[in-house]
Amino acid sequence: MPREVKRRGVAAGLGAAVLISLAGCAPGSPGQATRAADVRAAEREGEVVVYINNDVHQRLVEDFERRFPKVKLRFVVLTARDMQMRVIEEASSGKPVADVVWTSAMDAQVKLINDGYAQTYRSPEAGNLPAWARWRDQGFGMTSEPIVFVYNRRLLEDREAPRSHAALLAALRADPERWRGKVAMYDPERSGMGFLYLSSNTQFYPDAWALYDAIAATGPRTYVPGRPMLDRVASGEHLLAYDMNGSYADWYARNRSPDIGYIVPEDYHLSISRVAFITRAARHPGAARVFLDYLMSEAGQRRLLEARLTPIRPGLGGASPPGGRPIRVGPALLANFDQGRRAELLARWRGATAER
Repeated sequence: MPREVKRRGVAAGLGAAVLISLAGCAPGSPGQATRAADVRAAEREGEVVVYINNDVHQRLVEDFERRFPKVKLRFVVLTARDMQMRVIEEASSGKPVADVVWTSAMDAQVKLINDGYAQTYRSPEAGNLPAWARWRDQGFGMTSEPIVFVYNRRLLEDREAPRSHAALLAALRADPERWRGKVAMYDPERSGMGFLYLSSNTQFYPDAWALYDAIAATGPRTYVPGRPMLDRVASGEHLLAYDMNGSYADWYARNRSPDIGYIVPEDYHLSISRVAFITRAARHPGAARVFLDYLMSEAGQRRLLEARLTPIRPGLGGASPPGGRPIRVGPALLANFDQGRRAELLARWRGATAER
């Protein structure tokens, strides 16, 4: 069942200009570039409904509603797959709920955009994003988050933890019994994120299949949501989780368990972005445009940084580590929905696990 996070602001007016410095900000605080007509429309609409696939930091909600006190920001938390199905069902039924869809399932977002479920928005803030994070003035990547190795610091000393894909491959080959049943990963068959990582790694890393074969030899445990994976690494059931969002790992280590450590691989790491778009039949399009501008603005990006999500705008002190291989927001991700290619990748993965 989806969970909703709601916050209400206090009604107040906003001044109008072509480019506005947002009302409610402290003197001298950064604002955002937003068209006055969109602000007026957002105030009339009164709310914006956003589908997300992760818990959002409350300060993001509070800051947005402080800046736009006549607009309620409502998040609905869904899995990436459920979110995709809901958007399609709502469009076909004529009863839309979501105004904005915002998720790290990049390929699912691009598929929805390509299939006509998004509307075009030429945001005055979009020029602050790198070119790889924008697609057709419809899909906008808001973060640049590294994909990391997560490990149990009690059972695997920092000096032992593999610091690259090559080092992990060598460790698995050198002592397979030590790792038997001790590696966790997203299930590439049942998890959209798992398949995205599998597809991307095999494109970026020449020894990807050698590494997947070595992981398969350990009898890994596969997961769909990430939380149980982190829980079981923290408990010691697993030594290592392969391919986890670094922002989530960092949050878990700080708030749930100091036994969790994580490493940004030194040879390369995937870098994913939480992609947002406005739905084609949004009930609150003005508020949706204001919210997207906010996410892309310096103010919104700083709130994401406070939530320990790596902002995509440069110069905010949260740059992604070197060695990143950004997964581009664009048509290349549609290959993940090519049934022939998908079947080929999954058959190769099943073959690796079946041989053990």
